Amino acid sequence: MRNYIRTVLGIFYLIHFSGALYCYQCGDGKSNGVCQEDLEEMVKDNIKHSDITKNYTDADFKYRKNCSSSEDACMIERVEVNGVIVAYIRDCSDGMNYSINASRFWNLEEEKNSTTCSYVEGKFFACLSLCATDLCNGPQRASDASSSLKTVMSMWTTILLSVYFIAYKLFF
Repeated sequence: MRNYIRTVLGIFYLIHFSGALYCYQCGDGKSNGVCQEDLEEMVKDNIKHSDITKNYTDADFKYRKNCSSSEDACMIERVEVNGVIVAYIRDCSDGMNYSINASRFWNLEEEKNSTTCSYVEGKFFACLSLCATDLCNGPQRASDASSSLKTVMSMWTTILLSVYFIAYKLFF
């Protein structure tokens, strides 16, 4: 009985706290394209994403993407030739495969919000940024807009951990 309750509580905890990662997704093949310049729409997506009072669908977002289970990072790739941007990409990433294959990008750690740049084969300049939180690969909303969400999430975390520890004390 104790193992059953422990298993159920563990599954509940994992379901509640594990979820898909969301990243901004867009791409430009030139300087000053929408992926680089349409920051207002990205902020709107960020605000909607954080609004837990409404049930938005994927169609309600212009740039937000639900990453696959194998993609645990958000990224920004920027490629320049002679100082001119020829590619700018925001997307989900598995942390290993990119449009540019440069050894300098192989050991980035997304949880540390890493960025590195490299001259690739002496032909172009490429930069890659990785991060591991929702919508971290683009503009963020003002901090006051997120304070209520942080409060709600903190409250739920406290409640769930309290229930877990009480159940653990009662049954184990």
